[in-house]
Amino acid sequence: MVTMPLRAMESWMAGSHRRLGGGKRAQVRRSIAAISLALLPAPFQAATAQAQSAPSTGTPSAVPSHALVSPDGGRAVWAKEDGTGFWLAERAAPSSGWGQPRSLLSIRGAVRNPVFSPDGQRLAFENPRGGQATGSFGPSRHHVWGFIAVYDFASRRISYVNPSFASDSAPVWSADGEGISYIRRAEGMADQPLTSPVPHANVPAGALSSLGKRSSLEAMLAAPILYQPAKSADGRSIAFVAREGRERAVYFARLGQKVRRVAEYNDDDGQELKQVALSRDGSLLAYQRGGPVNAKGQVPNPRSLAEEPQSQVWLVDTSGASAPRLLGIGNSPQFSPDDRSILWSTDRGVMNARLVQRPGARSAGPAELLLPGPASRLRFSPAGDKIAYERSGNVEIFDLANGALWSVPRPATASDGRPVWAPDGKSLAFIRLSGPQPALTGSGYAGEFVAKEPWSIWTADVASRGSKLIWKAEPGIGSAFYPLDEDATGSGKQGDQLFWSVSGDIAFVWERDGWRHLYSVSEDGGEARLLTRGEGEVEAAELSADGKHIVFSSNIGDLDRRHVASVAAGGGAVRKLTGGRFSQWGATPLADGALAYIEAGWANPPAVMLRSSEGKTISAGGPSLPPGYPASAMVEPQAVQFPGTDGRLAYGQLFVPSKPSGCGIIFVHGGIRRQMLLGFHYKDVYSNLYELNQYFASRGCAVLSVEYRSSIMRGYEFRNAPGWGDAGASEYLDVMGGANYLKTRPETGVRKIGIHGLSWGGYITAQALARNSDLFSAGLDMAGVHEFLGNGFKHSPAAFVDRWRSPVYLAFGDDDRNVDFNQGIQLANALRVKQPDVEVVTHVIPNETHDMYLTFENLVNLYQAGGDFLLQKLK
Repeated sequence: MVTMPLRAMESWMAGSHRRLGGGKRAQVRRSIAAISLALLPAPFQAATAQAQSAPSTGTPSAVPSHALVSPDGGRAVWAKEDGTGFWLAERAAPSSGWGQPRSLLSIRGAVRNPVFSPDGQRLAFENPRGGQATGSFGPSRHHVWGFIAVYDFASRRISYVNPSFASDSAPVWSADGEGISYIRRAEGMADQPLTSPVPHANVPAGALSSLGKRSSLEAMLAAPILYQPAKSADGRSIAFVAREGRERAVYFARLGQKVRRVAEYNDDDGQELKQVALSRDGSLLAYQRGGPVNAKGQVPNPRSLAEEPQSQVWLVDTSGASAPRLLGIGNSPQFSPDDRSILWSTDRGVMNARLVQRPGARSAGPAELLLPGPASRLRFSPAGDKIAYERSGNVEIFDLANGALWSVPRPATASDGRPVWAPDGKSLAFIRLSGPQPALTGSGYAGEFVAKEPWSIWTADVASRGSKLIWKAEPGIGSAFYPLDEDATGSGKQGDQLFWSVSGDIAFVWERDGWRHLYSVSEDGGEARLLTRGEGEVEAAELSADGKHIVFSSNIGDLDRRHVASVAAGGGAVRKLTGGRFSQWGATPLADGALAYIEAGWANPPAVMLRSSEGKTISAGGPSLPPGYPASAMVEPQAVQFPGTDGRLAYGQLFVPSKPSGCGIIFVHGGIRRQMLLGFHYKDVYSNLYELNQYFASRGCAVLSVEYRSSIMRGYEFRNAPGWGDAGASEYLDVMGGANYLKTRPETGVRKIGIHGLSWGGYITAQALARNSDLFSAGLDMAGVHEFLGNGFKHSPAAFVDRWRSPVYLAFGDDDRNVDFNQGIQLANALRVKQPDVEVVTHVIPNETHDMYLTFENLVNLYQAGGDFLLQKLK
């Protein structure tokens, strides 16, 4: 195997250093250090870690004269040169010398004006941020905001004093150390002196179970959330990630054995577990810990850890013989077909480590750079001697034996991707997009979802290095590529769009008839054959273990749920594998015709199920329900239809409370390309929001979850309704229709209506409160878009602020990579200036991302406070 040694990797990365931003440079340095440490034999790791903590060339050698000294004289702190953290030096007594300085903390934004608490055990400081975009959907202005942060020396955690959309400065401790006074500055408001209690970093805030009785909402939110099962190449092992309240864990089982945890993290630090991979025989398991980086190279840090987290690849022996072991910085681990090595991706290339037998357990040897430069969707050939992957719009093939690299030729205006190997490994298939393609998501458009140049499927022969067209979509509907959802549960999986069967047929999805159905074409080319029929769409698919069938999840025949079925790649009758009043997704074909999948109902949280080839179904085991889970308080939602205010048909799920109290709530999903189900959802955030809807129903509110135009799984025409978003906000007509419908249902007794939603749902919530405060009495707006730029402004909530009268609970995470945090500041400022009498409650979570759920504490606090605000205004 041709690889690059670690020393050469360091040299190569150093040569690329000057092209990277500061955050990326730091990440590369940490990556090299972490890989070097993790790959040493265990006895040497502790000594090496101690050596690495010794002073580096960037660490100051002495305490500067401007350093701030604690009241007891034992600590000195001063800002780092780049202003993103503090140095710390300590001494045993005021008369003794200072120890070697070390890094105290690093933080998003900057640090300034540090102040010790009276006892010297905490450090308050200004943490200014902003002046730039945090994510997409940025408003017309980039604002400056800032927090008062508090570092606790005992817990080594950072907390924030009453964070908001404003800029806070000048912290002053109270004499007892329990409060901090500061100045708050915001647009349209005179400087405001405030005093707030100091949150304790080691004690969760809010009504969490550690502080007393568990609330019914917290108990629901603690229900397990499960992610797409992974399988070993022999089809006899499965593994999956579970989130259980404060805990995250990886579960594993060989078929016929009990599921058990092989990795667990119980401190609610907000670091996600993703991209589980299994070796061929299931003896080794790899996974990613930590989320993706933002524009500054920072991994999400919602727990505000003083040492910034990283995206890491871990390896564990599934026998339980050893604890998980860090491989290095990166993501997307996968094992070679022969189980001799493991690969993973980094910002600067693909790493490779040989798998070795060590005393008591298998593990990985030294890491080497296998393939410089970014590469994605790595696919081993069946024999394991080559890798196909995507890079910069090209499909490339790398020969592991001799290092030869071939990039499949393409026109300059085309983009190639989604490579899959033929069963014999002699060729591969890929998708070619020619010319500009319409966007799948984002702001609205008035035209159709069609491409000027239709997409096509090609094959490439490895030996001759020739490629040929085998199928091309027809003009019109279906000419633009509308892909499967490769990662419906958010597990980090990179699935396939093409499925090359042993019969020589290549299956794919196409919406030529207005529905996303499965088709297949011969590997030699020809006409496409329709494999699935009927109203409904195929959402996700996998090739069966024997390579003969396509196993897929869809809503065909049951538009409001998901079920699993299979069909031969060459055509034939569709075989239903699951059904009923529950939904099933995450289909994972196993050996001997067995199947793993996830199932959930309206009061039954997601669970992994195993189905034998004979159709016998059992639970795979794993997480259990939390104490106090209120299944008896939950109601079964009803599938409903109603007209929008323009007469077009819309859909939804209606929650009728057992004891109506006269309040009604409209829920609007985000996405915008989403569909809600009649129960728990496959996406974690929508399971959380489903539980919030159940909480509202348990408090006597009728809830209508509106499936508005431009939602998915109801065909081309509904998904591509004209004028949605910044092209006209036509989806709001369905939301208005839903509110009118809710008032007409006699069993609900609705007198007052509120609205809530996240992301695009937050945008629609703001639309409702700005346009129709006469109908919507209050709203919970989470991470919403509030201002479109250019011609779209006239359709955004910001254009209607002058009509806004209803109270609103406005929530945002300030590390939102989807909707710019400035959107929240913009709306808060606009309401303060133009509508000073409107009640606005703000909930800002420093370092949280878009869905505001990375820690269970943040999730519960937001949903409890925001939900109770809505209930108070409506009841």
